[in-house]
Amino acid sequence: MEKMVVVVFDSESKAYNGLNAIKQLDRQADLTLFAIAVIAKDTDGVVNVRQSDDVGPLGTAFGTALGGMVGLLGGPLGVAAGMATGSLSGAISDMDRIGIDLEFLDDVGSVLTSGKAAVVASIDEYWTIPLDAAMEPLGGTVFRKLRGDVIDDQINREIQETQAELRALEEEYEAASEAQKAQLQAKIDATRSKLQSKIEAANKWIKDSEQQAQSKVAALKEQVKAANEKRKAQIEQQIDKIQVDTAQRQEKLKKSAASVREALTV
Repeated sequence: MEKMVVVVFDSESKAYNGLNAIKQLDRQADLTLFAIAVIAKDTDGVVNVRQSDDVGPLGTAFGTALGGMVGLLGGPLGVAAGMATGSLSGAISDMDRIGIDLEFLDDVGSVLTSGKAAVVASIDEYWTIPLDAAMEPLGGTVFRKLRGDVIDDQINREIQETQAELRALEEEYEAASEAQKAQLQAKIDATRSKLQSKIEAANKWIKDSEQQAQSKVAALKEQVKAANEKRKAQIEQQIDKIQVDTAQRQEKLKKSAASVREALTV
């Protein structure tokens, strides 16, 4: 299962040792590594990216997650305080869209104190023991977060909500006086424009998710070469699952986009 993993260490040198250990686990086919980075918090509480190794479409998605994480974990405000003041609302929104919640970041932030460093990685693992066993001698504290289809759900929800908003405005327009119709028409036009943007967002995500799925499958196929028979079977099952899930998710988004196009042509 795909996960976002953060491993916190007492120093940058240990974090780099952790990075190398995770890459070795990938070479041994004990897990599949999609993207990885090292971050560090300085004495002022500011978090910076020290190194980032990412590839292709998966790297783009990982970069978004990493950037939001750095923004939320850095600075003296912390996640909860930043949310309360609204100063981190954009980063929080980005995290929410990719399925990383504030509870996970608060857990990481409570350990990633000034002077410490962490490895952040997007991985697929079938069991937790290999990573935990490799990080323990280095003093690493491991945090895991399963990644879900949050973006798909959000795009579909936004499409449905905007369609409902448009229908309500059109019904109101039919019952309005001539004096009110001009103002309502402006609202209808703006909502139709917003709905069109939802089509564009859905189409872009369909393309992006397909590219990400292809990158994941390519990484998994590469690992088959080093895997034992049991691991090979697991990898092949995961490849099948990714391909089926991607097809189902894309079909759902395509149907939503098609319903929007129909509404806009009426």
